[in-house]
Amino acid sequence: MLDNKSQSDLIPSMFVSTAIAMIFTQLAGYGAALIDGIITSRALGHLAYSAISLLVPFTGIILLISNAFSVGAQVVSSQAVGRGERDKANAAFTFSVIGIAVMSVLIIIACLLWPSELFRLCGITQDSHSEIYSNMFYYLRGYMPGIPFMMLIQIIGPVIVVDLGKGLFTASAFLFFGADIIMDLLNAYVFHGGNFGMGLATSISYMLQFLLLITHFMRKNSYFKISLKGFERSQVSEMMKAASPTFVLKLATALRDLVINRINIYVAFSAAAIAARGIQNDTNTVLFCFAMGMGKTLLTMSAIFYGAEDKRGMTHLFSCAMKMALIVSGTISLIAFFGAEWIAGCFTSDPEVIDFAAFSMRCMAIALVPDNISVLFQHYLQGINERGLVNIINFASRFFIPVGTAFVLGYYFGSKGIMASIAVSEILLLVFIAVLVFVRTGSLKNFTFLPEGFGGKNSDNIYASIASPGDVMRESRRAKIFCLNHGLSEKDAELMSMFVEETAGNIITHGQPKFLHKVRADYRLSLNGSKVCITLRDCCGRFDPSAFYEAHKDDSADSIPGLKIVMRLADDVRYFSAFNSNNIIIYLDTQKGDTAA
Repeated sequence: MLDNKSQSDLIPSMFVSTAIAMIFTQLAGYGAALIDGIITSRALGHLAYSAISLLVPFTGIILLISNAFSVGAQVVSSQAVGRGERDKANAAFTFSVIGIAVMSVLIIIACLLWPSELFRLCGITQDSHSEIYSNMFYYLRGYMPGIPFMMLIQIIGPVIVVDLGKGLFTASAFLFFGADIIMDLLNAYVFHGGNFGMGLATSISYMLQFLLLITHFMRKNSYFKISLKGFERSQVSEMMKAASPTFVLKLATALRDLVINRINIYVAFSAAAIAARGIQNDTNTVLFCFAMGMGKTLLTMSAIFYGAEDKRGMTHLFSCAMKMALIVSGTISLIAFFGAEWIAGCFTSDPEVIDFAAFSMRCMAIALVPDNISVLFQHYLQGINERGLVNIINFASRFFIPVGTAFVLGYYFGSKGIMASIAVSEILLLVFIAVLVFVRTGSLKNFTFLPEGFGGKNSDNIYASIASPGDVMRESRRAKIFCLNHGLSEKDAELMSMFVEETAGNIITHGQPKFLHKVRADYRLSLNGSKVCITLRDCCGRFDPSAFYEAHKDDSADSIPGLKIVMRLADDVRYFSAFNSNNIIIYLDTQKGDTAA
């Protein structure tokens, strides 16, 4: 029972607004890294800048670890949120915080004890490139204190966005951006601290961002808390499985950078080629942060909808994400392609470096659209637990295809061939994904990969958008007819009808609209075996019916009568707030017999 006019604008609104916040957050962090590179190159010279760019594989390993913990917690906690299981969501989050704190300490110890081995991984030894080695060493010393804060931000950031804190998260990113630039400039032109000062500026900026973010968890109404209540050992394996695609992705990326660094050094180790490669890495990171912002949003939202088994919401979310990706990446691609020489000129006035860098940026511009599509598809698959398929795509996209194309093109065309490989590899990746989808499903149309029976049959679901008292009464009547048609008793049908009328009516009558939002709710009524479930999602001011009921259940009998009836007669009422929306889930088990009042 699908209403063709039922889909409101809540899902696109939730996705777009959250993705914009995540994109700006990514831009602030990576934009700071880009300006780091410009300031370092202009003030300290090509060798100092090349030293920092050659540390990318090492920082990639740090991101590998922190993102693995972060994504594992995101997927497991988001799916728990979608089921309304708050304690399990908090336990997954808390475990990841503890784990990442321990790992950050181990990384700092490794930096202190074995810096030469870390640099050797990046293709640099003290004997072969002593000046670059020295610059890498001093940058690492300054960068080290910020490692724990940077890694913890990867964990708490996405959680804060889900927990109605995207404004704070965005503000923290811009605090990092501003602080890093100011301290870089002071270091370069006032204190003359060299690469050590550049690394220390980044560390202090991460500390400031972290201190601002943790204020979120001091709020009384924060959904997420540091608590292991409800923790189960099975959650560890679930998080490890959920994190495996990200681990494979980051591992493949780190290996790719290590191998391509060596290919580039072998093909043409010149100051211009290495500096241009560094400019390519920095601009590449900024250009592709649009895809990462949308991808992280899609990952969390798809995990929530997957946990709720909302097939209609999943497909609508996926469609919205892909449309936004095409529009955004297409626009940025054109800007990057035609502005390549100007961007390269921001780093240096050396014509040889500009020539190399402008060429590489045009290659990245060509790669941007196919990369955005593949990144979103991979995040979506990860959110719905298609881990095996994601791992295959990750290793192909971040290692086998780019390294293979870099080796072949580098052999024939030198450094420019290596730079061009980014465009060729992304186009080859799209072809590879299309073949995988066809082999797996037998058709390019079956891209959602949802398991058979997911969310029930169409006839076992009602979807609607409720925006007026008339809509409330219409859906209340439909709920009763739906229940009777599915063999439920008259009493259970009346109860479900009343639940819809009271909960949806409360939203329409008392909901406080947020900026640019009307009072409306996405509504779903579904049947799964003996359980009937009502799901209501709105973008009004925060309202937790369970908490409100507990605070007022002893009030006079005539206060909040509708809510009291729902809370007493339903078998389970769950609430969670995510992405600026209230989400209420009401269950009635028809096999329990008479429901006690």
